[in-house]
Amino acid sequence: MRKWKGIVKTKLIGKRKLETREMSTSLRTTRGSEQRRLQCLQDIQKLQEEIKLLQISNEKLNGVGLDDMSFTELASLGSMLDEGFRIVDEQLDNVVGVFFVFSNSSWFDYSSFEYDLMGGPDWTQRIEKEDLAYQSLLAGRRVALRNKAREFRLSPPETQPWRSDDPERLVKTIDSLEMEKERLRLFNQRMLGKELDGMSYSELFVFSFEISGAIMKVVSMKKIKRDEEMGKTKRPRPSVNVRFIRSVFF
Repeated sequence: MRKWKGIVKTKLIGKRKLETREMSTSLRTTRGSEQRRLQCLQDIQKLQEEIKLLQISNEKLNGVGLDDMSFTELASLGSMLDEGFRIVDEQLDNVVGVFFVFSNSSWFDYSSFEYDLMGGPDWTQRIEKEDLAYQSLLAGRRVALRNKAREFRLSPPETQPWRSDDPERLVKTIDSLEMEKERLRLFNQRMLGKELDGMSYSELFVFSFEISGAIMKVVSMKKIKRDEEMGKTKRPRPSVNVRFIRSVFF
C-alpha cells in the first residue's frame, strides 16, 4: 500500500513539474510574441513618420502645399527645381545622342534586317508613343497617390488599419511601408535631377514636364508672396475730408 502511494505521489509530482514547465514555456512564447508585436508597431510608427516627411517634400517639389512657405523658402525651392530641370534636360540630350550613335554603328547595320522586318521607323515611333502614353499614365497615378496621401494626412486621426496582433501581418505592413518610402525617396531625387540612370527618353520627358509644371507653380506663389509683402509695407494714405477743407479755407 505504501509502495502504491509512493508511486502515485511520484507521478503527481512529475505531472506538476511537466505542467509548470509547459506553463513557463507558454509564458516565454507569449512574452516573446508580445515583444515582437511591440517592436513591429514601433517600426511601423517610425516608417510612417519618415514617409510623412517624404510626402511633404514630394508635395513641395511638385508645387503643392506652398502656402506656408516664405518668399525665401520658395526662392530656394525654385532654384533646386531649376537645377533639376537643367540636369534632366541634359540627360534627355544624352539619350538622344546615344540613340544617334547606336543607329550609325556597325551593329545597327548588322541588325537592320530585323529592324526593317519589325516595321522600321514606324515601329520605332509606335513603341515611343506607347512608352510615352504609359509614362504619362504613371505620372497621373503619382498625382492621384499624392492627393490621396495628403487628404489622409490632413484628415482627423482615425483607427490605423495596421493595428493587429498578428506579427506576420505587421511584418507585411512594414515591407509595404519600406517600399513606399523608397518610392517617394526615388521620385524626390529625380525631381532634383538625381538618380536618373536607366530612365528612358519618355520617362525623362515626362519628368521634365512635371518639373516645369512645379516651377511655374513656385513662380506663381512667389508673386503672391511678394504682393503680400508689398501690401504690408505700403502705408495707407490718410483719407481726405474735402468738405472740412472747403469750410476752413474757402
